Amino acid sequence: MAISESSIILDFPDGNYFRFQDCNGYKAIQNHFKEMDACWFDQSVNILYIIELKDWTIANLTDRQYSDKRIWDLVKKSVDSVCMFMSILLGKPHSASIQFCSPFSISATTKIKLLSIVNCKNSDITYISAINTEYKSRFNAYAKLFDIDSFLVLTKEKACQRFNWIL
Repeated sequence: MAISESSIILDFPDGNYFRFQDCNGYKAIQNHFKEMDACWFDQSVNILYIIELKDWTIANLTDRQYSDKRIWDLVKKSVDSVCMFMSILLGKPHSASIQFCSPFSISATTKIKLLSIVNCKNSDITYISAINTEYKSRFNAYAKLFDIDSFLVLTKEKACQRFNWIL
């Protein structure tokens, strides 16, 4: 079953995925807590993809105030989502209710890759690149702390070129 949101389709090759938004363990703590849209575990290479989907086709992408809010939102979602998985790895009491939603288990050796995929107009590609640069700057300390080597904001077009399960 594919996930469709923000005019982006994720069609994973297997059933090793879930959505925090459908998880009672997440719902019990979601007050001021954010989540990314999908989590897929590629068991063959031990990589957990945590994915955010955005549709900014009608947004005013040149307004600096909204840019800061968008970047903060992406960072917050990334940190909160990674923290939920880290709580599972640490075996904390509430994490069992989140792990229950997941059809897979990760380990301390699992690599994490964060993807924020943006559906936007072709004229906004430079803006998305700037958002990616700022997101990477703000998330970098967390990435070092959790040994995350891949975290980026990219356009739907670029994502479709890099991953055959993104449509």
